[in-house]
Amino acid sequence: MIKEMMTREERIRAAVNLEIPDRVPVAPYMLQFPLRYQGVPQSEGYKNPHRAIQAFIDTFDALGGYDGQIAADLIWPSSSWRISSAPTPMYVAGRGAPEDSPIQAAEREIMVVEDYDTIISKGWNGFLEELLPRVTGRSVEKIDASQKRQCKIYMDDAKAWKERGVPVLLGATTCSCTMILSLCRSLTQFTLDLYRRPDKVEAAMDAMVDDLIDNVKNDIKATGMPWVFFPLERGSGFYYPMKIFERFGFPYLKKMVDAFAAEGLTTTLHFDTDWTMNLPYLKDLPKGKCICELDSTTDIFRAKEVLEGHMCIMGDVPASKLALGTPEDVTEYCEKLIDVVGDGGGFILSTGCECPIDAKFDNVKAMIDTAKNHLPAS
Repeated sequence: MIKEMMTREERIRAAVNLEIPDRVPVAPYMLQFPLRYQGVPQSEGYKNPHRAIQAFIDTFDALGGYDGQIAADLIWPSSSWRISSAPTPMYVAGRGAPEDSPIQAAEREIMVVEDYDTIISKGWNGFLEELLPRVTGRSVEKIDASQKRQCKIYMDDAKAWKERGVPVLLGATTCSCTMILSLCRSLTQFTLDLYRRPDKVEAAMDAMVDDLIDNVKNDIKATGMPWVFFPLERGSGFYYPMKIFERFGFPYLKKMVDAFAAEGLTTTLHFDTDWTMNLPYLKDLPKGKCICELDSTTDIFRAKEVLEGHMCIMGDVPASKLALGTPEDVTEYCEKLIDVVGDGGGFILSTGCECPIDAKFDNVKAMIDTAKNHLPAS
């Protein structure tokens, strides 16, 4: 085992700052796997947060520990009803889905074309105040109280990680304007909007982006953790040509990330789907202020070539290897990641997106053990 000279937080921070740590940090994205591994039904995890966090911690201990916890528990915190993401309907275990099934977004329209005008005139929060009761059947006041209760649970769970010396890398979450509108309109309808009414979509994005930034700042004040988790899926080159990204994607992404960096926050850009074609644009984001987290569909080795010396890269052990491979498969791939992407610093070893619910424990442990035992070849 490599002799450790840094704390977990120092190791993570060194990677973000594009420095060379004592060893490559490892921070798997754990949500549903710990419950499955500990024999806790997914439905019980959502109904009983204390049981969920115990499953997280017991799994952490069984794996021998790792360097960073992406989220403190199953819940993404929001300090009020003013969320910086879409109120997407979800199929939750025990509520519309089997007791031990993964959580799943329900792809359906919760926003109509006329709602663009409301966003343009009232901003995101003004529209959200109308949308939430319409989608949930609950008042804004009840939603606000629920969000505050969940945020308190999240803070309690974050404290449990802090007591173990494990940094939690999520103090607030947000989504891009593209992602939010796509989830609200549905992918198909939003794509049609981009081509049928592009000026209206752009005007809505112009009207909503400042509210999204302010909502994140308020959530960070509530949690005290200077990490913004920023899922990005709908908007990559996998979906749209670069002319769409250049108009409807990157300007708003940059405005948000620049605003967070100005507040001293680190943004984890959680890139689902293939963003390989979009990678050069990331060089225009603030140096050393973001993490490019990849899910094994973007070419992580190309990302190293493009972003070396500019942005920390995180990932990307594929779900297929963790669920279907062998410990030897995982070790070989992790060693390659450490040798190539970890060369010169600026790398965090992690799962490709979330650790799959049906991952083999020995495969997950192989990933973590490799980080603790293997230095870059050079």
